[in-house]
Amino acid sequence: MKNIDKELIEWIINKIETEFKGEICLLLGRKGACKVPEDGDDMAFDFFIPACDHGYSLARTFIIDDMGYDLFPMSWKRVEGLAALNENIVFCLADSEILYARNDADRERFELLRKTLLNNLKNKDFIYMKSLEKINSAMDIYKTMLFEKSVGNVRKAAGGIIEYLSHALAIINGTYINRDYGYTKRMEQMKVLPRIPVNFLKNYEEILMAKEIESIFKSVHNLMEETREFFEQFMPERKLKSYNYDELAGWYEESRYTFRRIAYASKNNRFVDCFNLGCYLQIEFDILTEEAGLDNMDLLGSYDAKDLSTFEKRANDIEKYILSEIEKHGVILRKYDNLEEFLKKQG
Repeated sequence: MKNIDKELIEWIINKIETEFKGEICLLLGRKGACKVPEDGDDMAFDFFIPACDHGYSLARTFIIDDMGYDLFPMSWKRVEGLAALNENIVFCLADSEILYARNDADRERFELLRKTLLNNLKNKDFIYMKSLEKINSAMDIYKTMLFEKSVGNVRKAAGGIIEYLSHALAIINGTYINRDYGYTKRMEQMKVLPRIPVNFLKNYEEILMAKEIESIFKSVHNLMEETREFFEQFMPERKLKSYNYDELAGWYEESRYTFRRIAYASKNNRFVDCFNLGCYLQIEFDILTEEAGLDNMDLLGSYDAKDLSTFEKRANDIEKYILSEIEKHGVILRKYDNLEEFLKKQG
């Protein structure tokens, strides 16, 4: 099959300069863009950035001699999203060459976004958060996959999970997945990353080879579990904003009755109440850990429907800890012995 990439680029640029004059900011291309090896690795057009609404009409798909082509548009806003690692096609920004530029300002704008991308990949806090976004997307797919009964749908979900986790690992290593390597060579790219979970590629290959749904479930679970644990080492040191412990005191004053309800429910073997009150408080505790920098307060781990005494004690210990933090920061609770004292203090 004759390679006609050069002729097509010339055709597109001519079209831009005659029929779309001033309406296209940039035409971008890459060598061997998403091609199989036998089709060569010459420079080929990839996408363009329109300058106005009419510029989008340059987009087209077509087939020549059994080869499919896609000339597609990306707005400046979307390219900015690539610089922020919002999509998995980062290579479109990182590796593209400018084949046509309307002016120097458009060229400089694109190069600035490329520079922004590279700087973002060096920012440890930034790449950690972006990697977590990918992992969360994989988790969303995983939750749905668990209810699938079709092996085809399970494989599709597993593929999506692998996609997101691969990008998460590339990003945390300060780089990106280059789709032009092909999916087979992606595994080679993963192998040379400095830091990946020990069994990531093993679980990846097991998913590829699996024939039964149960085998896919097991390998995907292992893949997810190990990757999530792997990322714990990259968690940035928490930088707490100044916290107003008067707010913690106010929270405790409101929640004091919940602790009382737990004590009552525990003593009277009301395990349903204990469970639900525990769930409510656990959410509150987790928020306090995040916002006020308090220690982790695991209440639900002590819940046992057949023996609520440990649960009651744990709730009591957490309450004492919170009170100690309030006192340590010099905050005085609005606490009264009786109604008369309360009314007197209200003036």
